[in-house]
Amino acid sequence: MRRAMAEAEVGDDYYGDDPTVRALEEETAEVLGKEAALFVPTGSMGNEVAVAVHTKPGDVIALDAQAHMITVEERAVVGLLRRRFQELAGDRGRLDAQVVQRALEAHDVRPAMLEAENTFNRHSGSIYDLDALRSLGALAASVGARFHLDGARLWNASAATGVPAASYAACADSVMVCYSKGLGAPIGSAVAGSAAFVKEARSARRMFGGGMRQVGIVAAGARHALRHHRDRLVDDHRRARRLAEALAEMGAFQIDPLEVETNIVMARAARQPDRVPAFVESASRHGARILAFGGPGAFRAITHLDVDDADLERAIVALRAAVAETWGTPS
Repeated sequence: MRRAMAEAEVGDDYYGDDPTVRALEEETAEVLGKEAALFVPTGSMGNEVAVAVHTKPGDVIALDAQAHMITVEERAVVGLLRRRFQELAGDRGRLDAQVVQRALEAHDVRPAMLEAENTFNRHSGSIYDLDALRSLGALAASVGARFHLDGARLWNASAATGVPAASYAACADSVMVCYSKGLGAPIGSAVAGSAAFVKEARSARRMFGGGMRQVGIVAAGARHALRHHRDRLVDDHRRARRLAEALAEMGAFQIDPLEVETNIVMARAARQPDRVPAFVESASRHGARILAFGGPGAFRAITHLDVDDADLERAIVALRAAVAETWGTPS
């Protein structure tokens, strides 16, 4: 990947003249089955660009209450773009079209955009059923809304289920994917859709300060990741399940290993949840880096390109030591 970045042919992407960026965008669009794609620095910017294209100030976006667009991107969507959220209750983040329709009718809401997240970050990378996404797309069309898919970890969903990324993407008017999530690129995401959508998205990207110059240097890393790192995601998923099973055996956490479908492991302290920050610090001292995340008493661990089987076993040993140091050895 670094060699590809060092050897990248570059131009001025602000004017659409960087050949490496153009090649990445074309390959990404092809993989997703869309007419066009646009390279953006971050997944958050990709989502916000989609909001800017699909909606106008005052419009309502319907989505799960714990979606990344709310928990992380709210200041941009509500504060800068002046859109509103209609928060919905999904099953581990996954929306059901019939439930959504009843909720919209009950609140007398007609959204301009419906959004879904696949996989869902805050619920251990839960995966949408393809038919459920198709039903959401049909519902959006029936009420005159656009359907956007936050596919930051769409590659993981595809690797875990065998469903092509293009099949997931076909359900939505636009889709965002990350090259740095799972695929191991140092930076970069893309938003894809129709050619008309991407033309407007390019203008919206400039509004967010995303106009870039010789960015082919990083696009080359993303292109390498897209070509070579998708098939290996199943190894991350296997390791995440192994980690979840080890955490469950420690007796200190509330966790169901069967809910770990991809590379995200979420757990919650079974007792003394206020001790989780101390547990995270202890784990770091012992050599395992995790994140206090998901509310009081919860934390997140992610398996990825730079963690092999031996690394994972060392991490499990470190986490056991951190549990004993934080809560004591279970009797």
